[in-house]
Amino acid sequence: MSLAELLQMTVTGINLGLMYALIAIGLTLIFGVMRIVQYGHGEMYMLGAFFLYFWIVEWGLPYWLGVAASAAVIFAFGAVMQRVLFRPLHGKHLLYSLAVGLGLIFILSSGGQMVFGTTVKGIPGFVSGGIIWTGGYLSYERIVISIVSALLVLGLWLFLQKTRTGMAIRAVSEDPETSALQGIRPARIHWVAFGIGSALAAVAGSLMGTLLSIVPTMGFMATIKAFMIVIMGGLGSIPGALVGGLILGMIDSVVTTTISADVAIIMSFVVIFLILVFRPSGLFGQQWN
Repeated sequence: MSLAELLQMTVTGINLGLMYALIAIGLTLIFGVMRIVQYGHGEMYMLGAFFLYFWIVEWGLPYWLGVAASAAVIFAFGAVMQRVLFRPLHGKHLLYSLAVGLGLIFILSSGGQMVFGTTVKGIPGFVSGGIIWTGGYLSYERIVISIVSALLVLGLWLFLQKTRTGMAIRAVSEDPETSALQGIRPARIHWVAFGIGSALAAVAGSLMGTLLSIVPTMGFMATIKAFMIVIMGGLGSIPGALVGGLILGMIDSVVTTTISADVAIIMSFVVIFLILVFRPSGLFGQQWN
């Protein structure tokens, strides 16, 4: 393996890892606040990608404004879903959220095929060209998307650490009863967290749709990846979701390039198994009651 190939696989792995992390962070944020698992989370990823497709291809509007609009629209959609579908399930058995989540998968995926069609589509790139370094080629597009993804993760961390709403989200996640006694309204925090989690998945879909083909069924695999990452990093842990995403991204990049995609899937599950053997709650997780 040459240095150029190693460099290219590393950049691709980081790029994929940050995309996966955005989806998984949204999922783990929702779980951390509401203690429910949003099984239809990948459909937010799919909707974000198709929103940007129509924004650029059908309406001819600017790329980055479309990414922001996709996040805003799916934030609102996620907030409404939380109020209508998931709020009544708060505090109930996880099987209830499983039923609703599976319903969302089938409704949105099938509805997407009827509305968007089954033809594979692609989002035009926003920049061309790249850097040739040590014999390898690094596209500007992947570099910019990686930087934007990293900034989004950093921005979310700063939001949770430095803003009143972010600190309220952390408080509700750690102790909802005590936070309610301090004047925080958990019901409000629930829809805000759900909306943010959905928006992160939409942004990941928008950015990933620039690099890969998009289809209405793409959300299912995104959900699987997100769950694998959350299991690796630990339920409710945002740093764990970031680290898990980078691990899975590097496995997908390196193993798929050097061996095959099938072996990469097997390797991902082997890594998850080994993590759970030594860290049953994940790398950064904690045991939930």
